[in-house]
Amino acid sequence: MGARRYDRVAAVVEQLVRWTRVLAGARAEVGSAPFEGTALTSTQREALFLIAHDPTPTTPGALASALAVTPGAVTQLVDGLRRERLVEQTPHPSDARSRVLTLTPDATARLAMFEQSFIRVIAPRFNGLDDDELTTLTRLMRKAGF
Repeated sequence: MGARRYDRVAAVVEQLVRWTRVLAGARAEVGSAPFEGTALTSTQREALFLIAHDPTPTTPGALASALAVTPGAVTQLVDGLRRERLVEQTPHPSDARSRVLTLTPDATARLAMFEQSFIRVIAPRFNGLDDDELTTLTRLMRKAGF
């Protein structure tokens, strides 16, 4: 990697680090209102988001990979979500050896409320971008694997 490329990648990383702080601040501002009375870890909230937005059936193995945790850790995480009646496990439609994780209707509604609140808080950060720029930003982030 040449020096110019390195500097450009470093600038992107710097902005991503700054964005993690912005996102954390927005999460703190929104709080966990839709999930009050439910003791969820940040990883469990992330798991709910991933399950809700995965375009393919979410298996425990896929969730473990997406969260970068061990299969044992994801089992404990999912067990906690099942105890809170936020996640259900059903047989995989095409693989009898596997299970599919889905949100319960209550979890779907609560997550939608959380996401709406979060987007209201974070949206002003994007006021300087027009719709085409937002589309381009989304496309570039996906292309980079985010």
